[in-house]
Amino acid sequence: VPIWLFGQSFDPETGKTVYSSNKYISVYMGYGPGSLENFYAESAFSSPENPSERLWTANVLDVSTENSLPQLGLKFGGWKGWFGGELEMSLLRHKTPAQIVYYDSHGQIFIPPTPGYPDGYYYTIEPQDSVALPDNFLNFNSFSIGGVAYLNIPFIKNINPTIGFGLSFAMNNVKSDYPGPGSFAAKNVMAAFGYDIKDSQSLNTTDFGWGFDIPVGLKYRANDNIFFSADFRLSKKYISFVGSDAYLKEKDEAVLQSFQINLGVGKFIN
Repeated sequence: VPIWLFGQSFDPETGKTVYSSNKYISVYMGYGPGSLENFYAESAFSSPENPSERLWTANVLDVSTENSLPQLGLKFGGWKGWFGGELEMSLLRHKTPAQIVYYDSHGQIFIPPTPGYPDGYYYTIEPQDSVALPDNFLNFNSFSIGGVAYLNIPFIKNINPTIGFGLSFAMNNVKSDYPGPGSFAAKNVMAAFGYDIKDSQSLNTTDFGWGFDIPVGLKYRANDNIFFSADFRLSKKYISFVGSDAYLKEKDEAVLQSFQINLGVGKFIN
């Protein structure tokens, strides 16, 4: 009689371990902190003094983020022996909480024409500065489709640790009540010249990106039909978007990094 160990058995007649194929569908929910790594912004326009350079550039090493809603995911997968794979669809929603951000910046801001400055004005920005971001300044909604390959490690009866690596393509929506990060950071300077950024269109843009995941977790087989899963996942999503409008238009890019604890339940479909 074969002795089962979560998808494997020993055949006494041949003296060999026999691995069964396991296919499943599962759903999960996750939560965890995050950050925007290497946030870089630049003007969409070139410098009048040096056309090969942007009018201004700015970068921030770290901006903290948090879930606005738990992450939700759907998986179609399977494993045989030591190896498994999954097709995954997920929705990740993060926001920036209230915080003070310190950034490095160079170049000039072009102040659009106002009654006091009908030709506009070039203002040289400070090389280092800070800005207080309000709660919900940026909201990220990332819908991803991708695949994960993982190592399925036989451990004890009905419990298998897993470690994997996945790639995904994402549709990323970025929203803000303000036009963009660059114009928000310069709002006080522009206000001094009679320009109010609230008169500009708020940010709402959708672009494609990509990302990767490193999940480390466990699967527990409750019975022949159902299993439960838990994993810790490092996720990085590469996001780019265009913010602000007219002369203040900017290009932004960042890596949305999150550390998620995911809990799921699955059903075998063999």
